[in-house]
This record gives sequence, C-alpha cells and structure tokens, in this order.
Amino acid sequence: MKKGLWIIIIVLLVLSLQSWSSVKPYNSMNYTRGRVNDTIDTLDSPYKKMIDSLINLNLSLDSLRKMGLSEQILFSIDSTYKADSIAAIKVYTKKELKKMRRDSIKAYRDSVISNTPRVLNTYLFTDSVKFQRIFSWKNNTYVNSQELLKIDTTFNYHFYDLKFQREDVNATYLGVSGSAAVTYNYFKREHEEEFPFFSPYMTYTYMPYNIPMYNTKTPHTELAYWGTLFATKQKGSDNIHILHTQNFTPSFNFSLLYKRNGGNGILKNEKTDFRTLAFTGNYIGNNYVAQGGYIFSRLKRNDNGGIVDLSMIRDTTVDAKTINVYLGNAQQVIKRNTLFISHSYGVPIIWKAERDSLGNKIDKEHSAGKGTVTFFGHYGELTTYSRKYEDNISLADNIGRSLYNNQFYINPTSTSDSARVMKLENRAFIKIQPWGDKSIVSKLDGGIGHQLLNYYYFNPNFFITGDKNHKENNLFTYFGASGVLKRYFAWNAITKIDFAGYYKGSLSLDASLKFSSWAIKDGIHLTTTFHSSLRNPSYYYENYTSNHYIWNNNFDKISTTKIEAYLDIPRWGFEGSFGYALLKNNLYIDSLGNVLQNNQTMSVLSGYISKNLRVGPLHLDNKLLFQISSKENILPLPKVALNLRYYLQFYAVKNVLNVQIGANMTYNTKFYAQAYSPALGMFINQEREKIGNNPYFDAFINLQWKRACIFLKVENVLQGIPNRGYFSAYGYIRPQRAFKIGIWWPFYIK
Repeated sequence: MKKGLWIIIIVLLVLSLQSWSSVKPYNSMNYTRGRVNDTIDTLDSPYKKMIDSLINLNLSLDSLRKMGLSEQILFSIDSTYKADSIAAIKVYTKKELKKMRRDSIKAYRDSVISNTPRVLNTYLFTDSVKFQRIFSWKNNTYVNSQELLKIDTTFNYHFYDLKFQREDVNATYLGVSGSAAVTYNYFKREHEEEFPFFSPYMTYTYMPYNIPMYNTKTPHTELAYWGTLFATKQKGSDNIHILHTQNFTPSFNFSLLYKRNGGNGILKNEKTDFRTLAFTGNYIGNNYVAQGGYIFSRLKRNDNGGIVDLSMIRDTTVDAKTINVYLGNAQQVIKRNTLFISHSYGVPIIWKAERDSLGNKIDKEHSAGKGTVTFFGHYGELTTYSRKYEDNISLADNIGRSLYNNQFYINPTSTSDSARVMKLENRAFIKIQPWGDKSIVSKLDGGIGHQLLNYYYFNPNFFITGDKNHKENNLFTYFGASGVLKRYFAWNAITKIDFAGYYKGSLSLDASLKFSSWAIKDGIHLTTTFHSSLRNPSYYYENYTSNHYIWNNNFDKISTTKIEAYLDIPRWGFEGSFGYALLKNNLYIDSLGNVLQNNQTMSVLSGYISKNLRVGPLHLDNKLLFQISSKENILPLPKVALNLRYYLQFYAVKNVLNVQIGANMTYNTKFYAQAYSPALGMFINQEREKIGNNPYFDAFINLQWKRACIFLKVENVLQGIPNRGYFSAYGYIRPQRAFKIGIWWPFYIK
C-alpha cells in the first residue's frame, strides 16, 4: 500500500508539473549532441526530485509511459537507470535539425491550405456551377463570353472513339481514324476559311473558339485508349487521349491535352497519324477574365488514292492488304500551330447590391460584373498552316496516272507540292452592360479587327514579280447584343462587316433564341438559330497551282442562309433538330478536281432525332438523320442515316460494376458518296457509283467499374452479311472484322 500510495502521489505531481510546463512545450529539435547527465543537470529542482523518486521506484519504461509522462521526463529517467540508453539516444546534426524545422513548417502550411476553402469569386458563373468539383466551357472569342459544356463521364459517352460518331450519326471518311472526314449532317460540317486543306481534319482537333476550358477544385486527370491491341501490326489502330487540368488558385487554371488518332489501315499504304497537343490556361477573376493557350496539330498520312476495282471488296474474300490501290508511294504532312489569348477587364460604373442565398449583402468586390459595367477586351491569334504532298508515279504506271486524269503540270513523274498560310489577327472590343447581367438587354458589344494573311504556294508569276508570297490585310468591324429573362429566355445576335482587304464587302449575321421550361426536372430547352452571310470564297479556291491541279478563278460572293431549331429534353433522353439552308453560288469540286460555282439557288432540309428508350434492363439508343439536297450532283447527302445501339444493362456488382452487352449498327441509304483526292487532301464529287444500303454491326461489352469505363468490341462482327460493300467513301472501306479494346479512366480526389 505504501508503494502504491507513493506512485499515486508522484503521478499527480508529474501531471501538475506537465500542465505547468505546457506553456513552453517540449521541442525535440532543441536537443543537441552531449552527455546524458547534462540533460538532468539542466532541469529545475522540482524536476530533479521527481525524477529521483521515480528512479527509486524501479518501474519499467512502459509503466512510466502509461502515466502520461512527457518525452523530456521519460528521456531523463531512461537515460539514467539503463546502461544501454546512451546508445539509444538519437543525435541530430545541424543539417538534420534544419530539415526537421522545414518539414514542420511545410506540414503546418499544407494543413492550413488543405483546410482552407477554395472559393471561386466571379460573376461569370452561378453558384450552382462555381461550387462543382469541375466544370468546363468554351469561349466566344469575339466578345469573350462563355458557354458551359457538359462533362459526361459515363461509358455511354466515351463508347465511341471517333468524335463524329459520338456527336453525329456518322460521316464519310477514309476508314482510318485520323483520316479526312466530312459529317453526314450538313449542319454540323466545319470549314476552315483561310486554309481549306485543313477542313476535313477539324473533327480530330480543337480551335480557339471550341477548345474546352476548365475550373476544378482538385487536380483532374484523364487517361484513355481505344485500339486493336491484338491485331497484326499491318492493321493496327491506336487512339490515345490524355488530359490533365488543375487550379493553382481558385481563379487560375492550367490544362494539358494530348490526343492521337491513327492506325495502319486496312488497305495498302494508308498509315495515318493525327496528333494534337494543347496547353491552355484561364483566369476567372472579379474584373479580369482571360483564356489562352497553344494548340499544335499534325497529320502524317500515306495516301493510296483508294481501291481501283470496287468489285474486289464486294465479290471476293481476299485479304484487303492484297487489293490493288491507285498509289503506292504518296504521302502528305499537314501542320497547324496556334497561339491565342482572349481577355477582358470590367470597369463598374454603377454597382448593384446583391444578396447571397442567406439574404446577406455581397460586398462590392465580390459583386463585380453586376449593375452597370463596361468591359474592355482584346483577342489575339497567331496561326500558321502548312501542307506538303509528295508522290512518285512512273510513266508506265497507267493506274496511278489515271487517278489524276494524267494531269502533270510541273513534273511528269514526281510531285512535291506545298502550301502555307500565316494568320495574325487582333480584335479590340468594348462590351457595355447597361443595367445588369440578368436584364432583357444585358450586353451591347462592338469591336474592330485586323487580319494579316500571308499565303505561300507555287506560283509561276512569282518568278516574274520576284515575290515569294501573297499578303492580304483585312479590316472588319462587328456589333452584337444579348440578354436574358431570368432562366426562361436568352438571346444574342452579332453582325460582322468586312470593309477592306480580300473579304471587302463580305457580311454576316448570327442570332439565337433559347426558351426554357422547368415543368419537369432538368427542363425543356428549345433553341433556334439564324445565320446569313455573303462572303468571298477562300483565297485558295481562286488561286492555286500544283502538279496535278491549277485553279485560276474569279468567283462571285457565296450566299448562305440557315435556320435551325434544337429541342433538348434531358429527363426523357431526347434531342431533336431541324435545319433548312438556302444556298447560292456555293462551291464544289467536280470529279476532275476543278473548283466550280453553283450559280443557281439550292436548298438543304435536315431533321435529326436522338431518343433513348428503356424497357427494364433493355436499352434502345437511337440516332436518326433525314436529309434532302435539292441538287445531289453538287451537294450529295444520304437521305437516311441511322446509328442504333441496343443493349442490356445491369449491375454485376451493385454500385461498383455496371455492365452493357449489346450491338451497335450504323446504316445509310445509297448516295453518291464523295471520292477523295490525295493531292488536294479534300473530298471531290463523283457520279460513278452510289454507296450505301449496307448495315455495319459492332458487338460490344461495356464495363463501368466505379470511375473507369472499359470497352470490348468486335468491329464488323457480321462481315459479309448481307454483303461485303462496307464502304466509308468511294474507293475506301470501313475496318474489317477486328477486336478492339478501350479504356477511359479519370483520376481525381472528391
């Protein structure tokens, strides 16, 4: 009892001393090299008496620890009565002590950062958007306005590795990912005005006006691959997607994007490699908003000119690699480099007081962009395009020479054509917000721009004039307006007028109206758009000299009018669109490779429906496109095109592994699908044979394992049924039966 009493008294004394000494907490970094007893000698008298008492009790070190003694006291006791305690003492060098201090400071700093809310203060986006883990938008470079983009992480969205199948029904393309493509839907076709040779490849890359910008609370990384891992090297296909985006501050984001589309192809000499690398950044502040970056795109392709005898596909079962093609030694390289920035600064004139969700007033600093504001902005872009095409066709190669109708203007056997464009464009604009950002007239825009275009191509006249290129200085101005009515109605309009330079006299008008009803969850949204333009054709359509084609034209301005309507009901999985276009003086390339102008008025009528049906575990995803071209010999379009994906969906492991098993069919009615000219890198019209009326089936198993999407697919699973005419363009075929695997995997912290 006496011994136990002493233990209780000593423990109470120690606890009281520890409490008293906690004003100056023990810091192990204060210990330096020295003798054990030096530590005891430096203690105050109460400590020495207490330690002596504890030593006399001859308790184990574990028992002392259970009493809650400080490390300083334990160290003193243990080093006194244990003979080997000296060897156990950790001695730190000055370098180690400095590192320990740095680590301690860093740990404190990181803990503060990790527990500090990262709040984005900006007027651009609503609270429902700003507080999302990640959101994305694209930028209108004329007025630096933002349009939100949907981020879809499901295996339904990432099922397709080709963008034109994901966002449209299908396309005319050369059968290899990364090759030239033009969508079936006329209203979704893109055209690069300054360098039309790049137009067929825009589906694989991004432009400054549609590249996604991001804001994320935690670093976000996406890794994706689609390819034929188990196919032979001669027929392999590989598509890669890498994205990393993160915010260094709540307002500043940086993103890195890399994409690769390509493969060795099914036919001889059609290896394709299209790559895109992009660095982008954006700053979303209270007054200053900026988006910019660098985009690099490059195509390397071996061109074969297509199949010589189409019956070799329809009527035989031979290996496609053995089928004769027009060209055996032709290739092209296209490059594009773009550096751009779009930014604006808002100057409040009359501040409109705002209140948060709790009814508290928001201070003026965090309410920028409200009330009456004037925004001053600038857009700058430097883009270079280049294309080089080479072939070698001997005088005895009648098949190869027939592809170009035996046209050899510069060299009778060898071609080395090149073309380049440098575009330097700057725009300055002012945007006035008269009353508020939620007014029926919320923005009034106006700007002026200058565009320097420097063209290079082979021109015999340059030998006489001494010039090496052709320059154009284009001046234009534009005006716009926009407004909203709560969340039910939004509108915008912009008109552009060119008053000097190559495009002098050109003008355009674009307008849109959006109506939203919230009678059901996620709303019903109807958007109508109007476009009207009168514009000079691209410079290259009038001035181009190459070994196989020479264009010297003087075309009239092209008149284009489009009216479109889009209906979106997310709750019902329904999307629909209607389009009508009235065209006059539109251009097309005939079967001989000549650019011609249609001087008569023609029209295009289009209807598109996307509806997802569900009956228990059975899902029926339908995309249907109906189109009518009043002049099919000028603008050939399939009247009907389908993309149907039917599958069973169920959980193999509840809330962990979601499975889809089914088939995907694409189909289009017969039409004069366009041919392709390797020397131009563009599609040309043909009236030799109609292509289509042959369904194409893929069987698949899709797995969504937590965040990861895994795709297993057998392409062209019914090859030869009902027939073998699975052409993707005139003279080009879609992939033969092959096993394809894909994975899309995002990495982030919630």
